[in-house]
Amino acid sequence: MKNDDKLKKIKEALLAVMREQRRWLLLVGTGASVEMDAELGMPALKDHLLNEIPKDTDGWESIAKRLEQGDDLETSLTGINLSESLQDEIARQTADFVAGKDAALRDEVLTGKKIWVGEPLLRQLIRGLSPTWPRLPVVTPNYDMLIEYACSKTNIPYITGYHGGIMRLQDWTKARERLYRLNPVTMGGKRRDIITPISCIELMKVHGSINLFRLDGTFVENDLWTAGCPADYTPMIAPPGDIKNKGALNFYGRLFGEAMEAIDKADAFFVIGYGFRDEHIHQKILDRVHSLKCPLIVLTLDSSIKLEQLPAMGKNVWVVTGIPNQINGKTYLSGTRFANSNQELNGDFDGVALWQSNVFAEQILGG
Repeated sequence: MKNDDKLKKIKEALLAVMREQRRWLLLVGTGASVEMDAELGMPALKDHLLNEIPKDTDGWESIAKRLEQGDDLETSLTGINLSESLQDEIARQTADFVAGKDAALRDEVLTGKKIWVGEPLLRQLIRGLSPTWPRLPVVTPNYDMLIEYACSKTNIPYITGYHGGIMRLQDWTKARERLYRLNPVTMGGKRRDIITPISCIELMKVHGSINLFRLDGTFVENDLWTAGCPADYTPMIAPPGDIKNKGALNFYGRLFGEAMEAIDKADAFFVIGYGFRDEHIHQKILDRVHSLKCPLIVLTLDSSIKLEQLPAMGKNVWVVTGIPNQINGKTYLSGTRFANSNQELNGDFDGVALWQSNVFAEQILGG
């Protein structure tokens, strides 16, 4: 089979899966932010923490030494016990750093000068929602607000589970009540209004957000504090390493509760920019894919041993990655690699970048 014919067959197979009437859930990883600004990745955050946290801070010196010797941030913050004050300082510095990068992108995304890479995919997934399932759950460990800006720019309604004005408290029921409307219908010759839900995104930020803060166990969402919050509030950011897991799991119900319920209700999963390194996020998804044969489509830049194992879970599992190519000691991407349990529907293809969600949306879904 010619490569062009094989690529066409792959695209048709993916489109057929996407056209099935299913309850999709979208998982957005760090890669979707790094495509907008490389410094939203871990290496730049590592440098920031080294520069901003004094070495004489209780418990930080040994971590700083590991970082200076070349260990990555996740490794350096794994397998150690940190004081609560140091965890809070790491959270503050992480929030400050991400908020600065976020602010530099915010207006360009809101005004359309830059397009968040996941925006075309969001539009297509929203467009395909069923009247009986008019919500698109979006789960993300990302701290930034690029998804919120993209939704606002494209006029896609969204909720994060917080209700109120400038200071918002978590209340999913009240947050959802905002997204209903009255539709006039005529029944038996009489006009009446019925309440119908508006198609929207339910955004679940399971590792916290730059606009989320806590005080004495109370969570507050406040967009005005992304540039700095009052001293008695702490940014609700689950930092890298296994303290990320501890910090997040200490507040499991509030950060993960709705996300886990949404995963239980979904029967198809789309994943972008995520490397499957946080089992507390993705394990329930993989369990459903394995037991119920749910479709799973993964788009991400880099492959890994974990990703290479996924296609064996079923015929509707696709892993779409870039193809690394070494030239003069530097790594370049030269195309797209499709991995599927059907050998006729996998392979390497030059000249296409379908691992990018915006390109996938355009070439597979048509916009």
